[in-house]
Amino acid sequence: MKKAIVILITICLSLHSCSKSTNSSDRKNHISEYGFKGKVKSVNSELFNLIPEKDTFRIGEKINGISINRNELLEFNKTGNLTFSKEFLANGKVSDEILNTYDKNNKLTERKVIDNYGKGSVTNYQYIYNSSDSLEQVIVSGKNFKRIHKIVRDKKVRPIKNLIIQNDTILTTYVVEYDQKNNVIAEKQFKNQNNLVKLIDREFNPKNLKVREQIVEYSSWDTLRYQNEFIYDKNQNLILGKYNIENDSNFNTVKNTYYKNGKLKESISEFGESDYLLIQNQKFNENGDLIVQAVNTSDGKTKDIWEYKLKYDTNNNWIEKIEYKNNEPLRIVKREIEYYK
Repeated sequence: MKKAIVILITICLSLHSCSKSTNSSDRKNHISEYGFKGKVKSVNSELFNLIPEKDTFRIGEKINGISINRNELLEFNKTGNLTFSKEFLANGKVSDEILNTYDKNNKLTERKVIDNYGKGSVTNYQYIYNSSDSLEQVIVSGKNFKRIHKIVRDKKVRPIKNLIIQNDTILTTYVVEYDQKNNVIAEKQFKNQNNLVKLIDREFNPKNLKVREQIVEYSSWDTLRYQNEFIYDKNQNLILGKYNIENDSNFNTVKNTYYKNGKLKESISEFGESDYLLIQNQKFNENGDLIVQAVNTSDGKTKDIWEYKLKYDTNNNWIEKIEYKNNEPLRIVKREIEYYK
């Protein structure tokens, strides 16, 4: 699932990341997106369970990946982009692989995703660019399908439309609009080309920070209308997000606080309604790594705390993470990180 999400995010970023700038230096490489520091060449991670023993614990057997913790090998090129990844099961068998190919200008041109689950599958992604080096087409193909993401750009090379085509049929159309400061102020999603299914209108403050979203979702049985609102501190950090606002008392919230270095310090999320709330409290260290996560429900039936103790290398990347749940040792991740010299 994580691999599929990474691929989807890559496509979405390719379509809309030019809304602020068309300068490639503004875009992050994969190393920064993974949160690594320094000239990382490869990362080999292994996951083990922990067996409590009196006031300590011992390392048990290797286990299959859970959530973001997994047995995997990542390899990056010298410009910081992922060239290869492989995920393993606890028994050593490869569960899935990703192979990325770049051109001489470090633009992603091909990606192969190999999923070894069950009968297995191979999905190929081909990235096609125009004469301005802007992505204009993504071709996704597998054993029994071929899907094309066709990107239309304006004179400023900004993406304004994305057509998803399969078997010569337009399945979905996305259209975006910009203001004079290149902020995406409207997004429309259509089934095929003409049936509107989702509309998003955005408002920005003078510092080009998003402050409000009005969303309408259309379906054959209902029309949903709600909005999201965002408040920032003087350093332009998001300190309060209100989501899925239907009325003055029915919405979800995310409240954030920050360290002086700008890193997120704590994030408190509340989901649900007044009679039943799920509250998640996440705390981070000054490196930006999660160290505590608490999940509670307003009825008192759920009250769990996960704690993470981290060990770092000289480049300030963590190489060992011990996870506790309600003070009981749960699992450990060990990472070997190799750097370019």
